[in-house]
Amino acid sequence: MLTQAIADKIHTKVSTLVKQPLSITDPDGVVLVSSDPMLDESVDIKSIPWAIEIHHANNTVGYVLLSKRVQNHGELAPLIRSISELIMHQSILIEQLPQQEERLDKFIYDLLTNPREDDRILEAEARLFDIDLTLPRIAIVLYVDDPVLTGEIRDEGDREMRITRYKFGINRGLNSYYTTSRSNVIAYLGHNAFCILKDLNGGDTTLDDSLDRFKKSINTIYNILRSELKQPTTVGIGNYHPGVDGLRRSYEEAISAIELGSQNWDKNRVYHIDDFGVVAPLLSGVDEANIYFSRELLDKLGTSEGVIQTLESFFNNNMGLTQTADELSIHRNTLVYRLDRITETLGLDPRNFDDAVQIKLAILFTKFVEQ
Repeated sequence: MLTQAIADKIHTKVSTLVKQPLSITDPDGVVLVSSDPMLDESVDIKSIPWAIEIHHANNTVGYVLLSKRVQNHGELAPLIRSISELIMHQSILIEQLPQQEERLDKFIYDLLTNPREDDRILEAEARLFDIDLTLPRIAIVLYVDDPVLTGEIRDEGDREMRITRYKFGINRGLNSYYTTSRSNVIAYLGHNAFCILKDLNGGDTTLDDSLDRFKKSINTIYNILRSELKQPTTVGIGNYHPGVDGLRRSYEEAISAIELGSQNWDKNRVYHIDDFGVVAPLLSGVDEANIYFSRELLDKLGTSEGVIQTLESFFNNNMGLTQTADELSIHRNTLVYRLDRITETLGLDPRNFDDAVQIKLAILFTKFVEQ
């Protein structure tokens, strides 16, 4: 029951509490892990009266051995026992969960990234996981900036524990706010990415009303999720589109929003695909009329190299007038005049953050198309 991996976790955690070598043994006194160079491979537990028992399911599964008795043993022993048993309990739960959870994660990943010919088969498979794909849903993608998930710190046991904890926290955060639409699906997609298939079924309210309420609550729910996860978190949100194909499209929009937002602005905030305005159709590939409208903006930006240079300098200098004017070797008033003319031409003001997002993306897509 007390495996080498669990003993290692207990040893690592308890070592931070005591300033002396310690060991973890099985019930028979066989040493599983030790930082005490004087200890043999097995010990007589009965000869060590300060040995601290570890219990699980009403059985003694091992012991924590300090190299010597400490003065505050009576206070320290219950704390060490509680920590050890908590680690034991969590580790065993995690060992039992992965198979079902991993199957769910793989199903959701395949659902969103590998289109199939017959969605009826997908809907039947989804019911095996108690998921109703006929409900209206949108996709939300989260990047959790946890060094254990990103691989900066390698600890496979802790990684699985964190994934489970994050999924639980996401679900709890959603349910604490959305009390009438709780058929949400949370999946781990690999690396530091999680996905929510958000239930939009609002009971007696219409779908349009549910969507409107959801959009108004985006910043609130983002703050709730960040509080639950207790890690820097970037979020991307797609729009609602009907059907399984629509769910895939919503997921693609969420990925586009989070990638472009975090790469070109800041991480640790929430981005909705609609934040990218008239260039959003180029991200999500919608109807030709919308794409044509977006390309009109791109064409306007692409007609003058001087305009592009001015805008790029302005954005690279964090929309600072003085710094941009200095970089372009022009008077500040000249820069203001140029920005006014751009605003008149595009109907978007690069000095306004929301408008600047659309213009900057238009520039990026112009370069992409040219390549």
